[in-house]
Amino acid sequence: MRITAVTQDQLIVIDGVPAFLGHIGGYAMRQGEWAVDFNTLTGLGHIEYTDNRPNQVIDSTVFNAAYAWLIDEHQRYVTAMAEQHAAEEAARNEQQQNLIDTESDGSGVSSNDDV
Repeated sequence: MRITAVTQDQLIVIDGVPAFLGHIGGYAMRQGEWAVDFNTLTGLGHIEYTDNRPNQVIDSTVFNAAYAWLIDEHQRYVTAMAEQHAAEEAARNEQQQNLIDTESDGSGVSSNDDV
């Protein structure tokens, strides 16, 4: 799995799937991280900082101890978006059903009422 998180953009990308965490409250990395990039297959990655510190190479031990929560944050976004889309779909279905019910009970206006 390839994980990239960019703090300023409030973006976490896992295997090419973006999660725009700023849309649902955001996230914070409190050690001055600009970005974290990690590959679970190789067990290697790096951290880029917002200050003058050089990039730091990290391994699985460091990632799992300090940054594995990024995976949970990504999932939080994916779940929130799925729930939002489901709610929107339910609302559309309800509106369509209300239109059908209105038309079938005779209270709707028909274009064939030219008597």
